[in-house]
Amino acid sequence: MAVRQLLNSIRKITPADAIIALSVAALFAYSLLFIESQISLIENEIISLFAIAIIVCVATVFRRTHAHISAGIVYFGFLSRYLLLPALILPFDLVILFSLYAVTVYGEKAARIVALIGALFFGFLLTFPVIPTNQILESILDFVLIESIVIATFSVAMLRYIQLQRYQELLERNEQVLRDSERDSEIAVIEERTRIAREMHDIVAHTLSVVIAQADGGRYAAKSNPEVAQRALETISEMSRAALGDIRSIIGVLRDPNESHSPLKPQPVDDDLDQLVQKVRDSGVNISYLRLGTAFPLPVGLGNALYRICQEALTNSLKHAGPHAQITVILKWSSVAITLEILDDGRGAATPDDGKGHGVIGMRERAALFGGTVEAGPRPEGGFRVRTLIPVNSSRGMSNDGN
Repeated sequence: MAVRQLLNSIRKITPADAIIALSVAALFAYSLLFIESQISLIENEIISLFAIAIIVCVATVFRRTHAHISAGIVYFGFLSRYLLLPALILPFDLVILFSLYAVTVYGEKAARIVALIGALFFGFLLTFPVIPTNQILESILDFVLIESIVIATFSVAMLRYIQLQRYQELLERNEQVLRDSERDSEIAVIEERTRIAREMHDIVAHTLSVVIAQADGGRYAAKSNPEVAQRALETISEMSRAALGDIRSIIGVLRDPNESHSPLKPQPVDDDLDQLVQKVRDSGVNISYLRLGTAFPLPVGLGNALYRICQEALTNSLKHAGPHAQITVILKWSSVAITLEILDDGRGAATPDDGKGHGVIGMRERAALFGGTVEAGPRPEGGFRVRTLIPVNSSRGMSNDGN
């Protein structure tokens, strides 16, 4: 495990880290020449200096990946160097600045403060080892210069740290935006699937209800009145083809956009209620349709909602009201709201929904998208009523926004 971590750390070493480590080695070589010009070293001192230089160079290579450990080794190496030659300021001592910069940029806040205090203290040690009386002014000037360099290095490192933090925040913000976009896409897919399921339910349930009614009527009339049976079969054929076309249009949105197919059929709008009622009437159902007020343009989404709500309500009436029930569809336009009512006088008041979550619940969801409501329940005089109310301000506001 330790070997794997070491290999991972080595892989993270950049050319800049290697160049800085080589620079430290060059500073050490130059420091040896400087020392020989000042004093004579014994063999043990030379070996110790070489050992310190090797350790410091290796630690410098890992100044980014292991900032705390690297800084600790470099500071210890500097302290060892100082104890070995306390009276000299060497070019090799600049390694403290490299380490201070690295731990400030890549380390934690506590390590950053400790490194700054340590560098300032080392500056004091370099300038005030033993102060001769005639060198106090010179030592003070050296101290001010060294401490200024330390503070300047720390300031530059802090600026770099802030820059990297802002860059990291920008990356995280972009990643968050990407995650939000992916989540919105997933939600859009789920909503589209729900819409498709609702459309499929409305189309299939309505068509099958009419087909079943026509099939039953045609079967009973086949022997006594072949013309009625023939007309029932024609109605079944027309309704089935229309439903198949609607299903293909809905499922078409799931196809590959590059796949060649015919243009999708537009969704039905409120004007198509006439055709919907006529199809139900052609199936032999006693149904009437009444429009009140002056119509005005609606957004396609609202027109589709009105159509599907009416279709679902008629489907429930066909399934539950009985074969001889009277159905009435009323569409009322006013300056306050659009009202759609589907009434029947049949026996289906006890079974208002289909139990699958698509019936009355689906109607209410469609109306709620436009700020409307749906009331469904038995009528006091018998039968069942579905009443949809869409506020005019909401519908017109959505139409203007869409345009």
